[in-house]
Amino acid sequence: MALFHSSLIGLLVLASLLAMTTAKKGMTWGRVSHISGVDRVSCTANAVACNAYVGDTECATFLPILCINKDGSPKPAGLATDFYNGWASGNIALTIHVKGSDLTSLSVANMLCSTQLGSGWRIAEHHDGSGGWGWQAYGNVRNDTRYWTHINDQPGNCWN
Repeated sequence: MALFHSSLIGLLVLASLLAMTTAKKGMTWGRVSHISGVDRVSCTANAVACNAYVGDTECATFLPILCINKDGSPKPAGLATDFYNGWASGNIALTIHVKGSDLTSLSVANMLCSTQLGSGWRIAEHHDGSGGWGWQAYGNVRNDTRYWTHINDQPGNCWN
């Protein structure tokens, strides 16, 4: 019985240590290109790939939020699109840097976008271009950082 008790205590301690060293992560995207007022943003940008399933960046990190205002903007003539590079029908911009762990819900992330950028702005979502993994919108966001971005069908957000 003493051996069982010691083994159980050991397993509980190990589980606690693993839980403390496994940092929560959220999904981030980056800018791939900017041409004629259109930004292409993607899960994979600047040789860094996101992880839409469990997140790729520790939520203790300070990054801007990628926000979108889907105002129905028409796709520019001649702009090539496909499932992985769709048109998001809007404009994108960034918030100031926020700590990922402060994004405690989708509502909080959306509120930060609308508070900083105005009515109609919300956190950009993985599928905003009608496909996934990348899309295009009007904007001129920074290309020297990653951005907090949301996914609606996976637990890859800091609030999950």
